[in-house]
Amino acid sequence: MKRSGGKAGRAMGHLSIQQLEKQVAANKADNDELQLALAELGYRRTARAMELKDLVLRLIDKNRRAKIAAIGPLFRNFE
Repeated sequence: MKRSGGKAGRAMGHLSIQQLEKQVAANKADNDELQLALAELGYRRTARAMELKDLVLRLIDKNRRAKIAAIGPLFRNFE
């Protein structure tokens, strides 16, 4: 069965790369929004999209590390 190649099921498929960049900039600390952007960027192959995808991956990792660092002291004296 041939797929239509459309944007069905892509929450951010209707956004331009410029709009995606603005969305990422506005939600740098929100990993849920960043994951949505990352999913959309998986469909895009331009150099600009690849650069944004790299940025999103770094932001997600940074947020994850910050969250771990924030709860780390809770377990300092835990045995």
